[in-house]
Amino acid sequence: MRLRLAPEGRHALEEVIDALPVETFIADDALGWVYQFWQKDKKEEINDLELKIEGSDLGPVTQLFTDTYMVRFLLENSLGAWWATRHPDSPLIRSFKFLRLREDGKPVAGAFDDWPSRVADVSVIDPCCGSGHFLVEAFSMLWTMRAEEEGLSAVAAQDAVLRDNLFGLELDARCVQIAMFAVALRAWKAGEGWRQLPVPNIACSGIPVKAPVGQWMSLAGGDERLENALARMHMLFRDADTLGSLIDPRHTTTMTDPENRQQSFDDMDWEDIAPAFVDAVTRESGRDMAAAVLGADLNGLMRAVILLTRKYTLVSTNVPFLSRSKQASRLRSYLDQRAPLSKGDLATAMLERWMRGAHAIALVSPQNWQEKPGYTAFRGLLLKQATYRLFARIGNNVWQTQSGRQPFKIPTVLSVLSCHPPAKDHDISAIDIGNGSVHEKADLLTQAIVGSVQQKAQISNPDSRIMTSSLGAHPLLQSVASARQGVKTGDDPRYRRFFWEIPLPHKDWVYFQSSLVGNRFYGGRSSILFWEQGRGSLAKSAGARIQGQEAWGRRGVVVSQMGDLFVTLYTGEIFDSNAAAVIPKRESDLPALWAFLSSPSYRRAVREIDNNVAVTNRTLVKVPFDEMKWRRVAEEVPQLPEPNTDDPTQWLFLGRPEASSAPLHVAVARLIGYRWPDQVTTDAFDRFADRDGIVCLPSVSGEAPAADRLQQVLQASFADSWSPSKLKELLEQSGSKRKNLNDWLRDDFFKQHCALFGNRPFVWHIWDGLRDGFSALVNYHRLDRKALEKLTYTYLGQDWVERQRAGVRDEVPGAEGRLVAALELQRKLEMILEGEKPYDVYIRWKSLHGQPVGWEPDLNDGVRLNIRPFVMTGVLRAPFNIHWKKDRGKNPDGTERHNEIHLSHAEKNDAKKRAGCN
Repeated sequence: MRLRLAPEGRHALEEVIDALPVETFIADDALGWVYQFWQKDKKEEINDLELKIEGSDLGPVTQLFTDTYMVRFLLENSLGAWWATRHPDSPLIRSFKFLRLREDGKPVAGAFDDWPSRVADVSVIDPCCGSGHFLVEAFSMLWTMRAEEEGLSAVAAQDAVLRDNLFGLELDARCVQIAMFAVALRAWKAGEGWRQLPVPNIACSGIPVKAPVGQWMSLAGGDERLENALARMHMLFRDADTLGSLIDPRHTTTMTDPENRQQSFDDMDWEDIAPAFVDAVTRESGRDMAAAVLGADLNGLMRAVILLTRKYTLVSTNVPFLSRSKQASRLRSYLDQRAPLSKGDLATAMLERWMRGAHAIALVSPQNWQEKPGYTAFRGLLLKQATYRLFARIGNNVWQTQSGRQPFKIPTVLSVLSCHPPAKDHDISAIDIGNGSVHEKADLLTQAIVGSVQQKAQISNPDSRIMTSSLGAHPLLQSVASARQGVKTGDDPRYRRFFWEIPLPHKDWVYFQSSLVGNRFYGGRSSILFWEQGRGSLAKSAGARIQGQEAWGRRGVVVSQMGDLFVTLYTGEIFDSNAAAVIPKRESDLPALWAFLSSPSYRRAVREIDNNVAVTNRTLVKVPFDEMKWRRVAEEVPQLPEPNTDDPTQWLFLGRPEASSAPLHVAVARLIGYRWPDQVTTDAFDRFADRDGIVCLPSVSGEAPAADRLQQVLQASFADSWSPSKLKELLEQSGSKRKNLNDWLRDDFFKQHCALFGNRPFVWHIWDGLRDGFSALVNYHRLDRKALEKLTYTYLGQDWVERQRAGVRDEVPGAEGRLVAALELQRKLEMILEGEKPYDVYIRWKSLHGQPVGWEPDLNDGVRLNIRPFVMTGVLRAPFNIHWKKDRGKNPDGTERHNEIHLSHAEKNDAKKRAGCN
């Protein structure tokens, strides 16, 4: 990977770097690694300094880049706010672009009265400093403050800050070197060019100890108290390469550990331990004991220990985002014991750890800890023990990556807190700029309205969620309705289909309500579930979660739990886990419930308490509900409609072309004999349905061409309104540029059909590859072995092939080419009928002896698997988005869910014989 440190030009940097004596530049061995890469890179014709990290994997624990607007916002509303309060006439304040002030000119984040009175006594640390963004910006602010307050020269102020005010820790040693270089470079550019600098107080917190605890304790020279302390140190730092800045030598918590000889420092103050430890190691280092015992750089470890145990004025950082599911087992174990309330993400655990080590914290973190139910106890504790001064919710699209990849997609919040209990009447300043472009966020942070919410009131919010406005006095929605979570199958490809894949009704398949895009009275009704009357493999599966039964059979509103929380009316079906069913306690409340849930007000209310991409079902009813208001709204509109739709992808559709949003496609479906499950038993279009489900585009076996037959369906459907202009309108409505039905059927239909029906087509367009060759539309539901044989040997073989042979004899133009193409199509269809690999059908959830031999499709297995030999032989009119990659999850026996497997007849027949199958 490549790390861009700064926008400075190559030549300006060369002047600084080339002036350095190598010995000085690599003093304390801190910058040697950077220097080596500079020597390599400076020979290249580049405009910006870039450092190449060969083969490195910094992992998700280290966040390398934090866009400057976030850094400046946090520092200016903490360190800058403190300075502005004490020096209101300072010219520096004009440079604080992101400092937010009240109308009276005072910082919205407050005065930070518990901080030191002089800049010289302020200490700032970034414990997750990455490549040094926070350190560089804090350095620039601190030295200009010291220069103004103490009358120091720029160089003297800069050196003083490096010695006294600025500190950094980082898990990855390479990032430590980058951060040191970045700070040094800023000092050289802001000062008089290159000069000898004090070594920045930046250390690696990821240096583990590797020696046995006994060797460590031997450093104490018989001092029992020091032996116990060293045992404790060993326990803390042996996993430093995983724990890094989470380590807190002052914090005492019992841990289950067979090597732990000392559980706390209660019998000895850390102020006594630190010098005793240094003296012991120094005493032994003359005998080269340090290298043997520590297994790492002694000076680096001691610097980290000292920085980890100090108390700072301000901790300002971009804490690493790492959810619990992605944490290493050692890290999870550590957080279980040290941070049980904040362990859901490394970011929140880091916040809890450093609240013990600072007067104030200014940090970038995921927003989820402000909202998710799993952090309820942590929020309650924080709201009571810390003063939350300011937060800014900046949504998704936060970071602009160096590679141009998509910005980070986790809702993010910038927070400024003081680590002491709040005053009773303390108000939190709050900003919410939403999910705008990453390029807009900087300006929005300077312009967005700063709201105010009482901190004490946040504890009374549902789950103590932190909100940007008051909930108001109305009862929560949960007082009149409940929200139920839906079924999670654990294996959707096995148990879930689109309803058009299976002839319905079917005793083993039930409607399966899901989420939708856009509010609709009746939507999200495309799926069915292999339920087997609740007695099948799904109900018994250990990987499935059968839930939501309390809502089945009742009326309510289904809310999609992602994105914009779109809603549809619920009519009692089993529903999936992408949507929650909100069920009123009294059915008479349904109109008011629908009026509220379908309104923008509802989405805003939910997003006020939870801005994560996915919202839990419990959150959906933890918003205020003004029952009387929404009853009045419901009374002002017509009553809720009965179930109906014009969308052919919904099971409620009644199968009439003229009443459809896709009339041409519905007409084709009726022509090949497909019926929607909610269609009336018989209607006027049944007489047009093909008897065997095979409709050839050219005239074959005495049947009229498909276009003529389709026009008859459309004429019957549109009756008196049918005309050539109507046909033109329908073709344009479908998105086609074709001028007639024949061309549309031949060139556009199948591609459009696949797109409309989720790439699981139930009408298969089989052709020989020639525009004037053989083509047929086939009803997949009726395409058993007998039907495929009829297509192969009757329609194609006896009729079309023989006609082309006659054409060849009669020297009809193009007949020879059509004959060759038809014979090749017949050969491919015969390969499908035979079903020898690789033109076989494989069903991963069926045993080997249960696999079909030849073309013997089980419609329950779905289009995706059954269509494979047709795709592989290339007999379908157009490609579409379908695959047989590995499915998510694992089989009950722990194996992967592979689909791209081919089996020979011999393998299948041998398995059937062993299983005793006929």
